[in-house]
Amino acid sequence: MLGVGSGPSFLPFLVSALCLLSLPGCKRDLGECNLKWDRERPIQGPAAFDIVYRATDGLPMYEGQALVQSTCGDGSFCHAPAAVGADRIGVPAGLNFDVDLACTDVTDDPSCAQPLESCEGGQTDTLYCERLRNLQNNRNQVNNWAEGMIQEIRSGTMPPGEAGQRVRNNTPWIRTTDPDRPERSAELPSIDSSEGQEIVRNWLACQAPAIARTETPPLATDELELCQSVDNEICVYSGPSDLPDPTWSDIYFGIMFTDCVICHGPSNDNTDQNPNNPLDGIIPGGASDAGLTALNLTGADTADTTNWPAESWSAVVNALAADPGDCAGQGTLVIPNDSAGSIMVQKMRAMQTCGDSMPLGSFVSDSLVQVVEEWINQGALNN
Repeated sequence: MLGVGSGPSFLPFLVSALCLLSLPGCKRDLGECNLKWDRERPIQGPAAFDIVYRATDGLPMYEGQALVQSTCGDGSFCHAPAAVGADRIGVPAGLNFDVDLACTDVTDDPSCAQPLESCEGGQTDTLYCERLRNLQNNRNQVNNWAEGMIQEIRSGTMPPGEAGQRVRNNTPWIRTTDPDRPERSAELPSIDSSEGQEIVRNWLACQAPAIARTETPPLATDELELCQSVDNEICVYSGPSDLPDPTWSDIYFGIMFTDCVICHGPSNDNTDQNPNNPLDGIIPGGASDAGLTALNLTGADTADTTNWPAESWSAVVNALAADPGDCAGQGTLVIPNDSAGSIMVQKMRAMQTCGDSMPLGSFVSDSLVQVVEEWINQGALNN
């Protein structure tokens, strides 16, 4: 009831449900649905159940789910429930397309811990169950607006021009290797490309299936395989992740640049001259004037981010929480040798006593937070 189901009986059930689209009166604007890629099928190209994983933390999503989530608000802007006022960039209140996972880490929400209790008659009032219900509600919104979504994506009016470029999350999503499709790119293509738009079209035509939950795989061979469903939700083990070293430069480009600079940086249309830019030359920023006022995580050279880690270090280490800001006068962002007392870690772990958790509307995996904690407990050096 709360999510799209998984398991052996799920695929035939969904196929049967989708066959109802052929009945008179059903909308056919989205074209045919390709649930699973098969060399023998007449439909070639993307499939609704093609899985990608986020490069920074192994978070799994379906390809269409990842494209819509990362470009339509990513939990913070435009079509995200957490977005209010100017952060919606003209999107009407309630028109939410957020399809983020309901549970990504037991550290963020203990109600996700195993064995997981059902949300139907069990842990009904937990944050996890609330997020699971919200995911289903937002999927319903996506399906209700599916025809209009693909039309606006194809016309280039959504995501909306420069504003859409500012708020999208450009963290790379990695595809699993498929020897039957060697022509596919290693990374998920942009929603601006014809391939990306075809991925979204097919995902929408297949009723926008969404991975709802992930667990740490018990073995490497279990990565990106289905894990046990509890409430008919789709659970997929997390994928591989390339953890940064516990140095500020690695943490900066592995976490801050990909997840934080979008709010804590100014709008920047330059192409990055830094060859180690993890976002293929894109420089994020400009999504939140308030975020930039509170904390600037960038550097002086607006076209070369090479020195941004070293230049932004003093903005966080031994830096008092900014005024104006919800945490003004209530602590220090990073206290060397004291990760537990550092506001930055508290916000990453959603254990803060002031303001919102960070990144806004999203998660940082426990393994990444542990790297940040290790760096701080080693003295939070500018290294």
